[in-house]
Amino acid sequence: MFEKTLSDLIQGLRANKRNESEYIQRSLSEIQHEVQQSDMRQKSVAVDKLNYLHMLGYDMNWASFNVVEVMASSRFGEKRAGYLAAEQSFHQETDVLMLTTNLIRKDLASSNVMEISVALNGLAQVATADLAQDLLDDVLAAVGHSRPYIRKRALVCACRLVIKYPEGLREFVPLLKDRLDDADPTVVASAVGVICELAHTNPQNYLPLAPKLYRLLTTSSNTWMLIKIVKLFAWLTPIEPRLAKKLHGPLSHLVSTTAAMSLLYECINTAVVGGIIDVQLPAVDSVGREMDFAELCARKLQLFYESRDHNLRYVGLVTLAQFQRRRPELVAAHYGTVLRCLDDPDMSIRMRAIEAISGMTTRKTLVGTVKRLMSQLILSNTVALQQANAKSDTMDYSESSDTQAMPLVDASGTSMVTAQGSIVSQRSSAGPDVADNPEYRLAVVEAIISMCSHQTYTNLTDFEWYVATLTDLVYIAGADVDERLSERFLDVTVRVRQVRAFSLQMARRLLSDTHLVERAASFGGQKGNNALMLGTAAYLLGEYCELQPANSDDIHLLLPAGLTRLPEDQQGMFVLAAHKVYANWLRHASEYWNADTWEQVRSVTTQMQQLLSERILGSDILPGGTVASRMSLLPLQTSSRVRLLVESLKLVSVTTSNMTDTAPPVCLELNALFKAYELNPVSAAAQGKVPIPDTLDLDTFIGDVIPDTTAKVMPPPSPPPKQRAATATSRQRKESKAKDPYYLPSVDDIPVVEL
Repeated sequence: MFEKTLSDLIQGLRANKRNESEYIQRSLSEIQHEVQQSDMRQKSVAVDKLNYLHMLGYDMNWASFNVVEVMASSRFGEKRAGYLAAEQSFHQETDVLMLTTNLIRKDLASSNVMEISVALNGLAQVATADLAQDLLDDVLAAVGHSRPYIRKRALVCACRLVIKYPEGLREFVPLLKDRLDDADPTVVASAVGVICELAHTNPQNYLPLAPKLYRLLTTSSNTWMLIKIVKLFAWLTPIEPRLAKKLHGPLSHLVSTTAAMSLLYECINTAVVGGIIDVQLPAVDSVGREMDFAELCARKLQLFYESRDHNLRYVGLVTLAQFQRRRPELVAAHYGTVLRCLDDPDMSIRMRAIEAISGMTTRKTLVGTVKRLMSQLILSNTVALQQANAKSDTMDYSESSDTQAMPLVDASGTSMVTAQGSIVSQRSSAGPDVADNPEYRLAVVEAIISMCSHQTYTNLTDFEWYVATLTDLVYIAGADVDERLSERFLDVTVRVRQVRAFSLQMARRLLSDTHLVERAASFGGQKGNNALMLGTAAYLLGEYCELQPANSDDIHLLLPAGLTRLPEDQQGMFVLAAHKVYANWLRHASEYWNADTWEQVRSVTTQMQQLLSERILGSDILPGGTVASRMSLLPLQTSSRVRLLVESLKLVSVTTSNMTDTAPPVCLELNALFKAYELNPVSAAAQGKVPIPDTLDLDTFIGDVIPDTTAKVMPPPSPPPKQRAATATSRQRKESKAKDPYYLPSVDDIPVVEL
């Protein structure tokens, strides 16, 4: 009679803040004693206290059997306490759940409505696959109960059970269909909610319910039920396209008249996803004007992304991106509104605005959009412009400046970033900016690349501007976009002949930045170090070197000090490009052969040998030197190209050892190793368009059949064991067995008595 109640336990916890742990341990000891008592009321109070402590993080699995005992109480208050404790503490692996089957079945068949209700709530929370299979029929019987209060709870409980036991759907769906005609609107709303929950995984099973759902869509005034019905049709319409024309009238009416933003969003989203905006039927707006349904949705959608509510702006931008894929001409009018969302302080809204603006960009708006996005990268705390020349004025990127019109790339195509300053990491005293997030910066760069390269550069009018923009992004990206930038830089240069000369200028500028090259060499093969972009720049400088005046200074750019610390592929690109540039310069020098040219060729060749010796090989490669020891330590691709360059330099050095009236043939012909054929872009599907000649036999071997070395070689079979010669001992053993009456040599010798 002096046990503590739940209120006493809570008051004791508040009074023992300093020694709360000790107080709880004493309380748990008391509870362990109380749950062992035969008094059900005292046991129920102990379970209540234990359930409270469980919510504070203390384990109560040791009392699972006592919880089941309280669930079996005949008093409703105690039974409710037991079910509540079971919902809070039981899980799928609880052992005593198998003892609750008959208990729950008995409560479901009770004449007390409250006991049925608490049993349905508890079963929905603790159901396992076995419990669902055993008790589904009892729950389905409760779906037809006379009380609406029980019917709607039984529908929700049955939904939980069929998720655990999918075979029960065949029995549940017909009953669910009947509940759509229930006289009580709350039961109908529960049935629609259950269908919406189940149809999310497999909407095909619920397509036969479309007629009744359509009737509810046109007759019901329950906003939340209408939201679920419209969402259901968003899943059903792609399966049955004929629904689009049928839903055009009800959805257009809802879009025109509803004041609920949640319902309006679901209607517009369903119209876009289900293709209803493509139905060629007129819609009537709120003032009675006829217009295209897609135009009506676009106007209503503007209410979302112009709202001050961040949630509405977010869902509006998400739907706008989907809308743009179907009717881009209607979305283009909202370009300015979406562009302003790029400055929203919420990162999620910015991300959705980037997704929407990427599809809205045209030739007229491309440059402005890219400048707007790049200005965010520059104005963030991640990067800042540092003046290359201390005497020149610092570029003003403050908030007061007109960042939208800021010429990152001027009219001549010269990159303002790379021309006036270099980018270094800097953390300002200002607070964190959304643009400092690496995920956002990656999305911005991806959007810029996607907009510019859309449909093979359809929106581009100035390719030099695009190449300069890619060069700027190398410095201001602040994210791992090295691979994407190098791919686009190479692609546009190879495809567009007119931009190749300018691309070489940008490539030379990148390779001239010692800080950039040293950073790439320091980080080696790590991502985001711009090594791929530098390798692409080196490749282009070597491949199209004839487009620029021959210059031996480029050779020094292609053999930097940290070359051997770059990734293996980039090392090979740099060495091959240096070889090409040297061969091209040598050919130009041979056209104006004289004593000065001869001296220059000798000097440049010696300098290259010294560069290779100092920066790659680390040994003497002058005539008579050996490089085999160092060459073996280089990567395979790099060593082969270094060996070819070394041999070419030795050959030129030997042939130009003495002054001649004309240039040695090797000086003119060395360039032919690389420029025999012009490199042109080829479509990926070009090979498939070439017809196979009738005389071509691809099945017959040209020479002898090459054995398959990958097949597993089976070891030769082991020789049969040698039979041992019969010895005197073995003969004696056989004779003793023959005389033994209990020894049977085979099964056939067993005597069988016929009865």
